[in-house]
Amino acid sequence: MRLFIALDLPEAVAAEVRGLCQGLPHVRWSNPEQLHLTLRFLGEVPEEEVAALRARLETVVSPPFELGLRGVGVFPPKRRPARVLWAGVAPHEPALALKAAVDNALGPDPEAAGRAFSPHLTLARLREDPRAALDAYLKERAGFTGARWSVDAFHLYQSTLGPDGARHDLVQRYPLRSR
Repeated sequence: MRLFIALDLPEAVAAEVRGLCQGLPHVRWSNPEQLHLTLRFLGEVPEEEVAALRARLETVVSPPFELGLRGVGVFPPKRRPARVLWAGVAPHEPALALKAAVDNALGPDPEAAGRAFSPHLTLARLREDPRAALDAYLKERAGFTGARWSVDAFHLYQSTLGPDGARHDLVQRYPLRSR
């Protein structure tokens, strides 16, 4: 099973993000029904290991928190061509703490080796670097600040790749809780 761990967005926040998903040529916009903040991509996990993975995720302790949308940008940030258009979240600290708790339960994240975790929502993947249009898009939305929402759970999803992109199916919801 191809798995990842993510935070979901409430519908009102997803609607705001959908408003950002327009105005650029030559991009593949994220499916608005599947917008999420990925905490950790697990990749292919053998079926026989999923029960143990789910049990380890049950041990994650992290209090509920609030997040808000803030800013837009691209990865990689300083090199061309840009490949990913994103919306940022703030404050970062609670998402970083939850990511650390997940990593503590599962062990080091090999996908993140040598890279710091940067909480964000992927808005689009750029097929080519439409630099003039991209610069205009980023400038127009430089001060973007969106709604705040309460995060009270994280989720384990299965991602199934298909000809029309990935389909994400919920495997399990993990409520956030203090010790």
